[in-house]
Amino acid sequence: MNISELVRVGAVHGDVYTDEEIFNLEMKKIFENTWVYVAHESEIANSGDYKTTVIGSNPVIVTRDSDSNEIHVVLNRCRHRAATVCQQEQGNANYFRCAYHGWTYSNNGDLTGMPFQDGYDEKFDRCKMGLIKVPKVGVYQGFIFASLSEDVPNIENYLGHARKYIDYVVDTGPEGIELNAGVHKYSFDGNWKLQVENTIDPYHLSVTHRSFFNLIANKTGKRINFSKMHKNEKIRDLGNGHSLYELDGDLGIGALPFNLIIFPNLGFVGSQVRVTRPISVNKTHVSLYPIMLKGASVEENASRLRKHEGFYGPAGFGTVDDLEVGFDRVMEGLKAKAMDGDWMEISRGMNREVIDEDGIITATSSDEVSARALYKEWKRLMARD
Repeated sequence: MNISELVRVGAVHGDVYTDEEIFNLEMKKIFENTWVYVAHESEIANSGDYKTTVIGSNPVIVTRDSDSNEIHVVLNRCRHRAATVCQQEQGNANYFRCAYHGWTYSNNGDLTGMPFQDGYDEKFDRCKMGLIKVPKVGVYQGFIFASLSEDVPNIENYLGHARKYIDYVVDTGPEGIELNAGVHKYSFDGNWKLQVENTIDPYHLSVTHRSFFNLIANKTGKRINFSKMHKNEKIRDLGNGHSLYELDGDLGIGALPFNLIIFPNLGFVGSQVRVTRPISVNKTHVSLYPIMLKGASVEENASRLRKHEGFYGPAGFGTVDDLEVGFDRVMEGLKAKAMDGDWMEISRGMNREVIDEDGIITATSSDEVSARALYKEWKRLMARD
């Protein structure tokens, strides 16, 4: 398989969404070889707090050390016979005990004991048998990233031009932000990249979500001029697969003035942190964490939640549109093998891209700059040795 031939100028091959071998390679080449978002500090705010999640297909535990308050990310796998040692999504614990044979670990990963220890001789080194720690952990403005590879840049360099937008998110709260309002979860039978692409795709707003915007117009008397909007708004390729959509005004679906993708699995949309989790080539889980403003009034945070729920919540208008049209119908359509070689167009706006004073590729918001940014980094990681 020649990975470099699956992405060409302005197009991506349909196999990147449907081929199981490509998916398995993504888990190895991308999710095990770059920074992956795993948690926010507010989710493990107290000593002993933990959260279970995954890095690609690797189950991990993010913990806050009971003694040092340090953040650790360890593989959720007993060193004895590989059973997971923690089953809950979140909690507080000083130790993790494997239910299979009783091996016990402190919440920093150290092995503290096991039944019938006399079965191991003096050559057995307990210090080397703790839970395996992820090689790299980086925290930026409370957002915790981890990497299974030592060969990654520091987290600040990796985030690059995206840092100032994360700064903006955090600075919206008088005392910062918290992800403590619960989580909306959904799954779909499609490839994970469809959700990442959809995070910044203003081109579809006036078509896929027309019923929602008609409802808002009927309620407020104000209709959105999408042609004017697309001329004024910008999408930017921030490098390293990250991209930005700058909104021109309030669309009624959230509080942030931009959508932001942090490659490969993190998004900021409306009033939420969006985390995309690949399960298989045609199965994806998504978690939406409403962003609460620390130090703000109850009323202000409640208003943010209502906006979030209206478009993205379980009974909202937006997510169901995307699940049906943007994901299910795309995966169904990909079953039809095109006569021209199965290529999907991401070329819109290539002729009007500009490079700004910071060296950032920019075009109007109906253009597919974000998709091209994503697949440029996808190709770089997938094609390298």
